[in-house]
Amino acid sequence: MEVIEWGVAYHSIHGALTESEHVFIDRGLERWWSENERVAGRVRVLEVGFGTGLNAALAWQWSERLGIALDYVGIEPHPLDPHEVDAWAASGLSNDLAWRMRALHEQAAGADGLKADGFTAQILHCTLQAWKGTGAFDVCFFDAFAPTQQPELWEVEIFERLLPGMNPGAVLATYCAKGQVRRNMERAGWKVERHPGPPGKREMLVACNVPVTRWNVRCYALILNPARTHILVARERFPDGSVGCKFPGGGVEPGEAIVDTLWRECAEELGSTDGLTGLGHVYTNDFFVRSAFREDEQILAVYHWMQADHEGIAWWDEKPVAVAASEPLLEMNWEALAELTPDAMRFPIDRHVVANLSEWLAAIQSGPSAG
Repeated sequence: MEVIEWGVAYHSIHGALTESEHVFIDRGLERWWSENERVAGRVRVLEVGFGTGLNAALAWQWSERLGIALDYVGIEPHPLDPHEVDAWAASGLSNDLAWRMRALHEQAAGADGLKADGFTAQILHCTLQAWKGTGAFDVCFFDAFAPTQQPELWEVEIFERLLPGMNPGAVLATYCAKGQVRRNMERAGWKVERHPGPPGKREMLVACNVPVTRWNVRCYALILNPARTHILVARERFPDGSVGCKFPGGGVEPGEAIVDTLWRECAEELGSTDGLTGLGHVYTNDFFVRSAFREDEQILAVYHWMQADHEGIAWWDEKPVAVAASEPLLEMNWEALAELTPDAMRFPIDRHVVANLSEWLAAIQSGPSAG
């Protein structure tokens, strides 16, 4: 069945049923319930993209089967015609799912919504952007058309719009696994996980509302070589045992000025600050980033340009990447600015910085002369 406005077709009934059960019931409802069973009252589900109503019907079945009260709200600006619902439901659905889907389309869009034993449903024929509803939802089925068809529904602003209406610990499940969608969710404040996808899809995304309760302010040095053709990059072992690349720097200590952190961290990591000149602030991240090591912590990273008058501050021990986990690792190397790519860096803010290095460097070329 094709949706003319978007030029896309709803899945076959068999593929859609398998995907819905895997993505929205198993990774959405079941995931949330397994972590909140002891404290749960009524479960509240919000769906972006009611569509055929299959996900809502499966949630209704889940609620009835387990004896768990569930309130469902679906957002669908382009509802299907009754004959389209009948044709789709008759293409292979069980009788039980078919009558639930028809009931949802016929009753849930009314003023009183659908009310059954332990289950309620309301369908709103509006866009998510226009939705004025509030509430505390536990699970979000994010089932909008793919980013290629509806890119506006996968932007940072959409996931920012959803987050305040979700309870702490709430789960958002979607079939999509695009890297940009994951980054958009993370920038909006969600903690995002990749999960195995349904048959035919390698991965899917599950996002959780994990509230941030503290800040971690960090300061990093963008150290240029005398000719300003290379920048100093550190390779080190992180708290989780992994090895990756970052810029020299670290956390601001209580009562410490950021510029003092800059010099202290350079002295600690390089062994000396001889030959370094500070060139000033270049960037502070203006997007949300959660700590890679503490899920309740938000990162604020401040970057300063520094100029080295010699290249002897870099060393590279040429250790293999698979260094024993018990062995500390901190190495420095000059990386060519023309060759350094965002993917070389471990952390998202560093990747953003690398993507902008050339533009930012051009702005300081009128500063202290290159050696």
